Amino acid sequence: MKISKYKTLIILFSIYIVFWIIIISVLEALFQPAFHFALSRFIPLDDVLLELGIIFIISLPLSAFVGLIIGGYIIAPVILFLHKKIYGSKMHYGIQIEQRSEKIKLFSLSFFPTLMAINLASILFTPTIVNFILNADVTNIFDNVSKIPMLTRFFAEVILLTITFGLATMLFSSVWFLKDSGIIYSNKRKIENSAEPFLLHSIGEWYQTILRSYAGIGAIITYILVVYDFITSYIENLGAPGNIFNIPSLIVWLGMPLYLSISLIPTLITNDLLRRKRINYIKKISKKIGIKDTAVISFEFKNETDLN
Repeated sequence: MKISKYKTLIILFSIYIVFWIIIISVLEALFQPAFHFALSRFIPLDDVLLELGIIFIISLPLSAFVGLIIGGYIIAPVILFLHKKIYGSKMHYGIQIEQRSEKIKLFSLSFFPTLMAINLASILFTPTIVNFILNADVTNIFDNVSKIPMLTRFFAEVILLTITFGLATMLFSSVWFLKDSGIIYSNKRKIENSAEPFLLHSIGEWYQTILRSYAGIGAIITYILVVYDFITSYIENLGAPGNIFNIPSLIVWLGMPLYLSISLIPTLITNDLLRRKRINYIKKISKKIGIKDTAVISFEFKNETDLN
């Protein structure tokens, strides 16, 4: 194992941990009495800031890791089986020769999972769920008394993200497993004597396109609605005590995609370390459902005169 390959990612994740330790420590020193109550009934602590630090440093990375295992080893085979079941009569399947990537592209891999996680958390952000997951003191102090609804929303969505981040990683890790396995499908043999267009796709790319379409559109709508709610709440509460803190609350919330992307680093490193084992695992599954042929892809280009 080449540790140097992961050096930049490890340093970045270490900076992320130090960042949250410093932020929580400073806030504890400044506002410790004001935050001396539980954030959520699900974490057995009576310190909002300490709970927040645990969520960002431990819970979110752990949620993503669990999502990787479930998505890769359970969801990916299910997607492969369903695709073969639905399209198997129209397509021919094969396995490409593996191409090893020497670099983990953090933001290209984490961008859409983080968007989906934020979108799912926003969908679950309802008064009933917020009252269920947040300690009553949080909504009473920050929302009802201090009129800082964006801070309340930030706390609630952070807790929801510990669940939705794992779900989003679970879905996208199945994409990583399928793409790296090299399994493709084509209609070439079915259309050799017809006028239908030639199709060639990777199962991983096919599934990824579906997920990205949902994640991208949903996240954009979410951000527009959040900014709209923030502006509305800010105007409605002008002059109220603490209303000015809605501004930094929104800024912190909008930084969530960056926090989530970096918290995914341990999972991405694990995913890379398991590359050989997970490829063999998916190939073993594919053989059981009849995908055994090696796919050799070649293209032949002809000019118009050659075709006439």
